[in-house]
Amino acid sequence: KERIGADWDGVTVLEDNNDKSTVEMPYHIGRAIGTGDIKSVLRWINANQTEDRANAKSAEWMSMPALAVASLCGCLELMTLLLQLGANINTRDCKGCTAIRRLFTPSELTKEGVSDRVRLLLSWGAS
Repeated sequence: KERIGADWDGVTVLEDNNDKSTVEMPYHIGRAIGTGDIKSVLRWINANQTEDRANAKSAEWMSMPALAVASLCGCLELMTLLLQLGANINTRDCKGCTAIRRLFTPSELTKEGVSDRVRLLLSWGAS
């Protein structure tokens, strides 16, 4: 206690409590997310319940999580479904960007429906 302080409660904030490994989404699922093919995406997610497929990352999209890909492609309904299935709202891609951060670029801000996507992400606690 002398070294770390008397007020330390024994729980560290830096601990990673996620015991699931990162799943890499197949190319065809990344394309399905990009085109809003909800049926194919849900079929793939539900095909293996032991993997955390709602948080899968795409190798083709700079390790972007499925939620970020859906967000950039304007798939509001798919974003909602991914969140309901347990997608982590603040997962980062290889550049350290979250889904909401990716929406705040000049090219994305001019797109139709961006405010709805931002509102959805904020309502789920995006930072």
